[in-house]
Amino acid sequence: MHSFGFKVIPADGDDSGVPVAVAGQSMVDIQKLLTDIGCYSVSRELRLQGNVPPQLKSKFDLKIGGSSGSGIGSNPSEGNKDIMDDALNNLCEMLDFLGKGLVGTWLQDNFPEKACRLAITRTVLELADHLEGYILMYGPHDDMRSFKGVNRDKLHESLMKDSQDQEGIALGIIYQDPAKKNRWRLSNGSFDVPIKFGSNIMPSDIPSFASAGPIIVTGEVCRNEGEVLEITDVNGCYSFPEVKFHRMMDSDHDLVLLNPVVAVPTYNPQKKAWNLDCEILGISVSKPSWDECAVAFHEYFMFLWDTYSDPEQELDGEEKEIRDYLLSLIPAF
Repeated sequence: MHSFGFKVIPADGDDSGVPVAVAGQSMVDIQKLLTDIGCYSVSRELRLQGNVPPQLKSKFDLKIGGSSGSGIGSNPSEGNKDIMDDALNNLCEMLDFLGKGLVGTWLQDNFPEKACRLAITRTVLELADHLEGYILMYGPHDDMRSFKGVNRDKLHESLMKDSQDQEGIALGIIYQDPAKKNRWRLSNGSFDVPIKFGSNIMPSDIPSFASAGPIIVTGEVCRNEGEVLEITDVNGCYSFPEVKFHRMMDSDHDLVLLNPVVAVPTYNPQKKAWNLDCEILGISVSKPSWDECAVAFHEYFMFLWDTYSDPEQELDGEEKEIRDYLLSLIPAF
């Protein structure tokens, strides 16, 4: 874990100090960028469809007087150092690149999800405005770099292009709207929204999508503040018989896996419940929404990890099998 820090200094070398309003607002921008970057990583790893739960979002909180020794810095709990490190490195790489006046495809390459990229782009532009006449110093305490601003025209152009293009993906089950004939909806417990199929989808194929269970759709995903409002021009529907988690986490842990944990997703329409099962670990969770189910699956895994992963613990039978399998998922101690 590197010791990261952030502070604002005058661009002209004036030693009279920095107004609290300037430094404070700049740090608010940095915290928002770090949270958005970190939450994007969490959403990708857990396959979340809605907003990241508060207990996972707080993994990316910066602290005054943290371990950086350079203004506001990072001081995560022991189990969350890796994911905080990843988010901070990504943030610094972004400031390095955009701070040189470049835009290119860096944002698209690192944040394929447009809703996240839009939020990050807007905040970077706000940070550049708030830093007018000042410089942001950032990075590990032994390698502090400076961010002086961005190419506003190029970044704004990128923002406008992304704002007009809402291509994305969403996960849920498709069902026929009971109140509107020949209308369809997508639901996953976190949202229940109308969907409109593109011209490439045959109307005769739609009932088979509805009977397929959990499904991923691609199309124009319209969002507001991260909330899905509707999905239009759906051009693809894909069932997924399993989910592979390459990183397991809960509020107190972050564990990068050498081999993925495989879970089988199902939906019970009678109970209106989403299920994730991993037979080899004996994990079976059921929740009203996909997001709650994914979070609960990770929490169950981390409970097993805390209970059985100690290689010095004397176990036999099923408990030993669970311990051996858990240890096979990570690099050797």
